[in-house]
Amino acid sequence: MSILVISLAPRQRIRARSASLDEGGVTGPSHADDDIEHVFSRDGFSIQAQGRCAAASLPKADSVVAVVGEADIAWHRITLPKAPAGRLRAALSGVLEEAVLADTEATHFALAPGSAAGQPTWVAAIDRAWLQEELARLERHQVFVDRIVPLAWPDDSPSGHFAEASDTAEREEATLTWAHSGGVAKLRLQGSLARSLVPQPAEAGTRWTATPEVATVAERWLGAPVL
Repeated sequence: MSILVISLAPRQRIRARSASLDEGGVTGPSHADDDIEHVFSRDGFSIQAQGRCAAASLPKADSVVAVVGEADIAWHRITLPKAPAGRLRAALSGVLEEAVLADTEATHFALAPGSAAGQPTWVAAIDRAWLQEELARLERHQVFVDRIVPLAWPDDSPSGHFAEASDTAEREEATLTWAHSGGVAKLRLQGSLARSLVPQPAEAGTRWTATPEVATVAERWLGAPVL
């Protein structure tokens, strides 16, 4: 079965809009329809195509998976309310009302696989309007998403991924996505916050990866090799 994996464009932040105005530009959408990052596989194992292209030019596939970046998901650890399916949404809103930054009615909630009533679980919170806009943009070009998955998620096996900062032209600036049993955080390497949140030394078995553009920066910051 062929699979097309699409990276949803990051939600526009206030800082990015301010930068656009400071440069004399006009604030607009956070993406363009001709700049969609994707990976295509005919069998789900090997990659036949990858890169960026217009939505209308995306390869046709049996299944389409959309990936949400770590900065666009807030993770909350709760005890899943004991409520019937028809009232679960309302029950989640009540539990998370004080935790989410936005109005719960404007937030899409997704439960971790295997969640059971009365047991601790993770809930992913996503801006509903932004998500609907992204899906509608794809559907206008006959691209229909079957599944939505996170780029990073809380895990008992810690992992750190270094990538270039998307909102700066400086090559030396990088971010670290730190995923562990307590949640997920996307951190800039500049300053002391990242070092204060990432255990030193890291737990045995922690997996470290980096994009080629910032691999040297990552290894210098970490003091160890990355994959």
